[in-house]
Amino acid sequence: MNEITGMVIGAVVALSGILYVTYDNLEYKGYPNNKSCTGECYEAYVKEHGTVVEQLLAKRAEAQEDPFSSIRGLWAGCAACHGQSGEGVASFPRLAGQKASYITDKLLAYKNKETLGPMSSTMWGQAGMLTQAQIETLSEFIEVELSE
Repeated sequence: MNEITGMVIGAVVALSGILYVTYDNLEYKGYPNNKSCTGECYEAYVKEHGTVVEQLLAKRAEAQEDPFSSIRGLWAGCAACHGQSGEGVASFPRLAGQKASYITDKLLAYKNKETLGPMSSTMWGQAGMLTQAQIETLSEFIEVELSE
C-alpha cells in the first residue's frame, strides 16, 4: 500500500512539474502570470495602475459613491432571468420602468411565498434570501437605473 501511495504522489509531483514547465506563462481567470514582472516592469505597472493597496482603496471609494453598490451582485442574479436592462425575457416579466413600491410589494409577497403567477416558485427562493434593506435598495435601483 505504501508503494502505491508513493507512486501516486510521485506521479502527481512529476505531472505538476511538467505542466509548470510547459505552461509557465499560463493565465488564470484572465490575469496574466506576473511572476516575471520585477524591476522596471513592476515600476511601470505601479505607475500606470498604482499599488494593490491603492487599487483597493480606489474601488472602495468608488463603491461609497454608488448608492447601489451593495446590490449590484444581487442584480446580476435578477438580470439572468429578467434581462440585463430589465427588459424581460421569455416568461420572466419586464422590470424596467416599474416603480420601487411595486417591486417592493412583489418581492415581499414572494418572500412570504404568495403565488402571483406561474413563476412564483422560482421567485420564492430568490426573494426569500433577501433582507428588507436589500429589497428596498433593489427596488429603488430598478426604478432609478432601469427607468425607460
